[in-house]
Amino acid sequence: MIKTLFKKFSKSLFYLKYNFKRQLRIFFKIDQIIFIDNKKIILPPGHLLSLYESVYPKYDRFLPTVVSKIKENEVIIDVGANIGDTVFRLLNFNTRPYYYCIEADDLFFEYLQKNIKSLDINIQNKIILIKTLVGDQLKGNLSETTTGTKSLIESDLGIKSKKLDDIIVENKIKNIKLIKVDVDGFDYNILFSAINELKNNKPDIFFEYMPIDELSKINYLKLIEKLNEIGYSNWTMLNNYGSIIFENNGYIDVINKIKSALIKKDVFDIYCKFEKRI
Repeated sequence: MIKTLFKKFSKSLFYLKYNFKRQLRIFFKIDQIIFIDNKKIILPPGHLLSLYESVYPKYDRFLPTVVSKIKENEVIIDVGANIGDTVFRLLNFNTRPYYYCIEADDLFFEYLQKNIKSLDINIQNKIILIKTLVGDQLKGNLSETTTGTKSLIESDLGIKSKKLDDIIVENKIKNIKLIKVDVDGFDYNILFSAINELKNNKPDIFFEYMPIDELSKINYLKLIEKLNEIGYSNWTMLNNYGSIIFENNGYIDVINKIKSALIKKDVFDIYCKFEKRI
């Protein structure tokens, strides 16, 4: 009983201290500095990655195990690269591939540029930064927030998206082995905008399931069905903090999990890869 109360008190005290320091950073516009696998990375004052790193030891730890076997001159595409935290973590496991980091937000892209410039020049030469909104006929503006994530607010007055298929063609990107997408609610749209790449070359896929309404939940289900039709299998689902729910299961398990999930509450990461069927 005493131990339980002490744990609750310690947890409450930790969050109280963190939130107090966070508000001070935001008020005085003080950047954060954290280390990802001994690499220094700069965060905006209110970015919550520093909290996740402290509280959730499995957060963003799955993909490094996937990329370790990717070869020299093969490609990883990171859509929603944010300030570069995912690519920093992947670089610790594999510096052989080329990394295409795509980010639409002005602030995050600025920090992404700063962080990449802090790396060794040989690694910098393997990282290509692209600033654009990705998607199939999306149009809008990114939400204003200090938490470290931004969602698209659709509007006819906003910026227009560009299909990932078109970005791949325009930049002459070849040998894509992994496409990672994390854009808070529109991951299904981005992957549908890369349908030619998925059908023709079948890279591994890692994306976030985060429905913003019933329609987007339906669209995520359509995406899962389409990927299964193409031949994607070995489905892995993780919760929003990196813990594996199941690994290498069939797509029906993903469908069932999504159907039972609550909109705006249940958020998952999903990984799948293509395997030729006999």
